[in-house]
Amino acid sequence: MMMKKGFYFGWILCAALLVDSCSNSRQYVDMLNAQEKAINRLIDENEFVILKNYPENGVFQSNEFVILDNGVYLNVVDSGNGNRATQGTTTVLCRFNVKWLVEWSGTDTATVNNFQNGSEPLIYKYGMSAPSSSDSYSTTFFSTLLFSGLQHVGDSSVVKLIIPFHLDGNNQTFGGSGIPLYFSKVQYRFDIR
Repeated sequence: MMMKKGFYFGWILCAALLVDSCSNSRQYVDMLNAQEKAINRLIDENEFVILKNYPENGVFQSNEFVILDNGVYLNVVDSGNGNRATQGTTTVLCRFNVKWLVEWSGTDTATVNNFQNGSEPLIYKYGMSAPSSSDSYSTTFFSTLLFSGLQHVGDSSVVKLIIPFHLDGNNQTFGGSGIPLYFSKVQYRFDIR
């Protein structure tokens, strides 16, 4: 009798775990579907063109994006002054305008501009897995994907990025919440002190 109760309890526990697992998977699939719709809406509304390959001459039209190997969408506005970042040694000061593409915690989509109001830039040593600063912008918006453009541009460059949330495992704020981000302006400046 005791064995039978243990068996039934084990079976009920497995069924509950399976139902919970399916619920979590369904929620993740829902977030992926919402992301796909949001990115497609952004592309359609702005008449963005998604290129199959990085332009040979490195010049993008204002509405052209290429999907990088890591899945980030990139548009180069200004490739900078030619000085390139070196992994582990170049300190990058990053400023940006960003909009989240789906609602977050029941609030509407929002935009943040850290070029204004005396905001500090996000500081990052290129190639590391964490920001060099701990201000609110760094703790909220830091992602190594934010620096994906540095493989193609240099100091004083400006890019646009679309970062799908499912690629962004090291950003708990947006990656963990299913929020894809559109960075309409990202400026990389190297700290040469």
